[in-house]
Amino acid sequence: MGFTTTIDARPHYLGDLLLVTGTYVNDGGTGGGDIDLSEHLNAIFAAGNNAGEASAPVHTTEIDATVGTTLTLVTGANVSGTWWALGKR
Repeated sequence: MGFTTTIDARPHYLGDLLLVTGTYVNDGGTGGGDIDLSEHLNAIFAAGNNAGEASAPVHTTEIDATVGTTLTLVTGANVSGTWWALGKR
């Protein structure tokens, strides 16, 4: 199946910032994937992800510097969890 993600329908507003959250499922042995947030944000300032298992390997979250609205989650194989991104519209 690979890497799939969902974006929560109700983002959170913090002044002029927007917090977008969601979930990911990483099946089939892949090591993560990209999340395109260009429909929600013009720039991402901070982001993170949390594995749904305590024994999962360390995860990283990268913001694409060339696009600025794409998150890259690097996760362990076959691990699911949640992610978040904070930015401006």
